[in-house]
Amino acid sequence: MDDLEIFASALRGDDVRLRDFAGAYGLVCTAAELSSVFVIRPADDGGQRGALAVVGASGGGGVSAVRLPRFFPVRRVEYEGDRFVLTSVDGREVRGTPEQFSAWPKMITAEHNSSYERQLEEAFLATHLLPDGRRGTACAERPCTGREWSALRADEMVRRQSVIVAADGLDLSVSFDCAGPEMTAELLPHAREVVADFGAVRRAGAEFLWGWGANGDESEEDRAEFLAAVAPTDLVVFRSGDFEVHFGDASGRFFPDGYWGAVQYRRDMAPASGTMEA
Repeated sequence: MDDLEIFASALRGDDVRLRDFAGAYGLVCTAAELSSVFVIRPADDGGQRGALAVVGASGGGGVSAVRLPRFFPVRRVEYEGDRFVLTSVDGREVRGTPEQFSAWPKMITAEHNSSYERQLEEAFLATHLLPDGRRGTACAERPCTGREWSALRADEMVRRQSVIVAADGLDLSVSFDCAGPEMTAELLPHAREVVADFGAVRRAGAEFLWGWGANGDESEEDRAEFLAAVAPTDLVVFRSGDFEVHFGDASGRFFPDGYWGAVQYRRDMAPASGTMEA
């Protein structure tokens, strides 16, 4: 799926390898006007898996996996204007730009999340509402005051993409993953609750991260040093209201260079899983 040249060749008119890649039961849509190719293939688990390639004018680009919920078995892929259109076997449609379909809304993984399929369904049906990545990069701005944070409007939050707020004595970057103005408006009150109770969120996350990564032979002194060294830097709110907190390591002892620990919390602020990210 990572061989961009297979997709680039199809855009140039040679789709033999792409058809082989898609297989006898795969669906292919080559959209030269979008410099994109959408492929949907049967998955081993009985569902479907998608791949969307965007090829740059100079030959660069990338291939993204597209998660497809089981409830929406796709029978046709086409494009209209600047959007792909996926049609299910019962005639329903989901539309979106290549950037919107390539988005990967954050969710707690199915292993730790009994609502995973429902959340995947919600995000997929809302593809046309996801930010399409064409707004450019927001400029860094000064931290919000408490009053500004409490009065921040959803459209302003979307424009800024992230804001810095004071939380438990720290400067914390707050952002909303794959959320347009309407979803951000729904999530802002919840985000304010998380920030207001961030001391408890911070402690629970640090303890969870320690337990998740410890080998079992560490001393109590090691644990105390870890809890003193790690500190939150980012809060990312998911579309579901679940959220993620990134923890940096000021000591440089516990995380590899360039990495940070992340804890995924359920909406009720209970830690659910941990990851190491770069």
